[in-house]
Amino acid sequence: MLKRLVKLASVLDERGLQKEADFLYVIIKEASRQDQLMEERNYMMDPRTNAKNAWEGYDERSNTIAISWTKYDEEHDTEEEEMLKLPAKRELCDLCDGKGKVVNPSIDAGGLSQEDFYDDPDFEEDYFSGVHDISCPQCLGKNVVPVVNYDALSAEQKKEFDEYQREQAELAEEEYHERRERMGEMGMY
Repeated sequence: MLKRLVKLASVLDERGLQKEADFLYVIIKEASRQDQLMEERNYMMDPRTNAKNAWEGYDERSNTIAISWTKYDEEHDTEEEEMLKLPAKRELCDLCDGKGKVVNPSIDAGGLSQEDFYDDPDFEEDYFSGVHDISCPQCLGKNVVPVVNYDALSAEQKKEFDEYQREQAELAEEEYHERRERMGEMGMY
């Protein structure tokens, strides 16, 4: 769309309609700026960009996952470090669907259109052949990730793990809102 507007502005300029062409160039510049902000927003929010190494804390010998976090005690207004060592099992990586690789988010986090492929047929071939793929940042190319084996937990472990998950969900919600706020400050929302 922007390419068409640039062509139109150029035609207007050639025909001596300078005010109209200048006005169109201002619109194009602002639209380009908005496109860039949207690209940056999409990249920042892409799950491939925010993925964490799922193997961190995993002990293959004991098939356990060590989870540590800071637990906040509202009643006493204190924080204490908690550590859980829980039985694990392996599941298919949900980020790469077990492929072990993903497209580099800098290539398509903002989405692609038919126009992207039409303008550059070699890019389309490269894209679909995996030229722009990277190792999955979550499973590290292993196709699977270790997860807590909830069925193998004791009653006490389930209680502790449920508390951990609640606190992590609250933390994720806070981080999401903080990220949106930062993006708003940058003019991305």
